Amino acid sequence: PATEEKSHSRTIEQMEDKKEFILSVTGATVGLGNVWRFPYLCYKNGGGAFFIPYGLFLVTCGIPMFILETSLGQYTSQGGIMCWRKVCPLFEGLGYASQMIIFYASVSYIVVLAWAFLYFFASFSTELPWTSCNNVWNTDNCVVINHYNDSANWTGRNASLSSSVLEFWQ
Repeated sequence: PATEEKSHSRTIEQMEDKKEFILSVTGATVGLGNVWRFPYLCYKNGGGAFFIPYGLFLVTCGIPMFILETSLGQYTSQGGIMCWRKVCPLFEGLGYASQMIIFYASVSYIVVLAWAFLYFFASFSTELPWTSCNNVWNTDNCVVINHYNDSANWTGRNASLSSSVLEFWQ
């Protein structure tokens, strides 16, 4: 009887058009850190004194590395790990390292987004959880600052009191 040989041809998926490629690359490179952390870093590290070296480093190192990685992926038609294995088997660790960095960054972004959803849905309740001391996480020293008599002299007790807002966020 004739033997059937199965061909193990692999289909390579490709992007439909350039717009899809640009959107996927932008989604991978522009994350929450760019939107939230970068202005804070500029403010904390001196504004223009931080931005000039940052921009210089971005132009001399960041963009060439981005072009290298994108070109390598397109040339080999492989993922982040296999493309480095094709270049040099010793560089396979670079692929694993980049995948771990992406994984840990994704986990931290998911946590931040979960916090945003928690506060968003909590804001629909009639009483916000951080405006009262009737919650499980509140201590005996909890006080609602807005309801406290501001005309009284409570500086002696001030060290032991804590705000309901601070107890919620910490």
